[in-house]
Amino acid sequence: MSETTTPDTEQPPARAGGSPIGHATAIGAAGFAWCSLALGLTTIGAFSAANGSIILVGTFFYGGLVQLIAGFFALAAGASFAAAFLTAYGAFWLGYTAIEFWVAPHIVAQAMSAATAKGASGPEAGAAAGHSVAQSLGMFLIAWLVVTVVFAVASTGTNGVVLTAFGLLTLTIVMLITAYLGASGAGVPQDFALKSAGWLEIVLATVAFYLVLAELTNENFGRNLLPLFPLNRRPLLGAAQPVLSA
Repeated sequence: MSETTTPDTEQPPARAGGSPIGHATAIGAAGFAWCSLALGLTTIGAFSAANGSIILVGTFFYGGLVQLIAGFFALAAGASFAAAFLTAYGAFWLGYTAIEFWVAPHIVAQAMSAATAKGASGPEAGAAAGHSVAQSLGMFLIAWLVVTVVFAVASTGTNGVVLTAFGLLTLTIVMLITAYLGASGAGVPQDFALKSAGWLEIVLATVAFYLVLAELTNENFGRNLLPLFPLNRRPLLGAAQPVLSA
């Protein structure tokens, strides 16, 4: 998925009008792929909770800031779709970092305080706090599910790899919503749904890394060595308009 001025989606990516702006999609997608892989491994239990917290550095800088900046460069190059999803998910990873680092602990503190004020014991207060966090995460992801479905529908005009990535992302969010909204009274997410989401994230990361590899390889060699399976061979608003291609 890249920005080019040619209507032929089988041609290698080219920079529009000799613009010095490179292909921001590969840069942003790499950050998204890294975060998806790290979070997927954490979700399936490959990392302990303590070690898993280290990924917040990556989700903030690589998934958040780098992807957000890449989205603005894509916008400057005239690639509206790439700019939209890069800035959206850059904001998502920044928000995820904020939730894990500050918002979730704040919710826990408030819930425990309220439960304690009602005379609940320590374990009961902790369970209420965990349930509040799980429900809040579920509602947060419902909003992102709507955004992702919009991008998934729009991606039918790009290529097969991008469409697959958004399909997997949609399924991942659905499973996470199921896990969190179906959490126990103590706030423990449904295990099957949560683990399924983790494995889906790992597969999603693989697809996203392939997208990055294909974008960079095809550009460097000047030909399509790694296919992206274009779905739309028609130019958008004329041949001079930047399009997303293979």
